[in-house]
Amino acid sequence: MRRLSALLILFAVSLHAGADMLKGYEAYQKEDYQTAVTEFRKAAEQGEALAQFYLGECYFNGRGVPQDFATGIDWYSRAAEQGQLEAQETLGGIYFFGKGVPVDYALAAKWYAGPAEDGKAYPAFLLGYLHDQGQGVSQDSSKAAKYYRIAAEKGNRDAQEALAALYFFGRGVGQDYAEAAKWYEEVAAEGRSYPQYLMGWMYENGQGVAADPAKAAGWYRKAAEQGEARAQASLGFLYAQGNGVAQDDGAALQWFLKAAEQGESSVYSSLAWAYHQGKGTTVDDARAASWFEKAAATGDVQARYMLGYLYEEGRGVAKSGEAAARWYREAAEGGSVAA
Repeated sequence: MRRLSALLILFAVSLHAGADMLKGYEAYQKEDYQTAVTEFRKAAEQGEALAQFYLGECYFNGRGVPQDFATGIDWYSRAAEQGQLEAQETLGGIYFFGKGVPVDYALAAKWYAGPAEDGKAYPAFLLGYLHDQGQGVSQDSSKAAKYYRIAAEKGNRDAQEALAALYFFGRGVGQDYAEAAKWYEEVAAEGRSYPQYLMGWMYENGQGVAADPAKAAGWYRKAAEQGEARAQASLGFLYAQGNGVAQDDGAALQWFLKAAEQGESSVYSSLAWAYHQGKGTTVDDARAASWFEKAAATGDVQARYMLGYLYEEGRGVAKSGEAAARWYREAAEGGSVAA
């Protein structure tokens, strides 16, 4: 009998709290925040989790009461402890981004867990990021992949790119270029340059997709036109080889130059040879020497040998037996048979 009485009292309290909650929500929707706060408080003090969440919203955002982060967080926390997902997600964001409190990745991870497991995309992505980076939790790429996938399947572009990277590089999951291509294509189609570059690489090399140099060129171009230096270099190499595009030394040179301007060292030697041999431009041994020197600084043995030759012949540089000998010596030490 006592148990039944207690249940009836609890039910009556719940009904009363629910009525207050409804009145508060109606006022909140009408932007009558002072009335909303009054009604939310009645329900919140009776343990109504949704009312606690909304009361937290009012305090945290200064709606109907002076803005008070600490009180807002206190009400969010009461709701979150009862499993209220919106409150948990909100607390996760507060601690992740340091809104009104110092950044605390451990608390962010704690509160994002519930919404992430419930399938909410943004908390799942950020929880994946925390596991990926080892922020607030132990670094765990397999857990990162789990949460990235939850978010990726809900259409979160950041999660799709992050999940693709795990498959591409084999972190936390077995390396799987086909799975990487699946997710990278989603974000590449949205205009992200790095995924576009990697789609080009996969089509050029037949990794995860059937090799298709024309498609490779198409993806490289999309990324190159957005300033992705590696894509500019790769597109230049396709033009130089006539692979997937019509062979065009002039186009190759222009893309190599764009990449080199951003410090993409893979094109230095190609630029040097273009100016030395007049491919896509007139012969210019001074420029050739400049690019050979940049290539040599990256460890390119053939570039060191060519610098020796240019100094020996006085082509594009002042003739110098001493400089020639030095460059030949460096080339030989690097394994050049010709030197």
